[in-house]
Amino acid sequence: MANQPQQVAQVTALLVAQDAFTDNRGRTHVIGIFDTIGTPKFPVNISFMVYCAIKGEGTHTVFIKIENSLGDKIAESQPMIAEVTLQKSHQIFAGFGIGIKASGLYKVIAYLDGKKEIDHPLFIREEQAPKTDPPV
Repeated sequence: MANQPQQVAQVTALLVAQDAFTDNRGRTHVIGIFDTIGTPKFPVNISFMVYCAIKGEGTHTVFIKIENSLGDKIAESQPMIAEVTLQKSHQIFAGFGIGIKASGLYKVIAYLDGKKEIDHPLFIREEQAPKTDPPV
């Protein structure tokens, strides 16, 4: 009996945004894509959405992880099942609210079937609020 070919999938998009959702007409919306956050002080609590698209075929397990520059886990989603066919992709919308203690380069990483598939950099820096002149 010949071995059946393994069903293969890949992550084709990984975006960090202010919001991401599918509307009641089935259209996908990803609003306010970013890769940098400026804050006047630390620690800071931030919230954002991660949009992840998977194409290929078969049933696969996907999870999203946030890491700091040392590879320490900051947050991780629950594993999600993605069922894809050659005609239909799968979309994941994952919301995160995390506490950040220091500025630095962070990564949003998508894992597919336990293997790191793609990452998105997220730079968090200290930034003073712009000074504005008082109204005249």
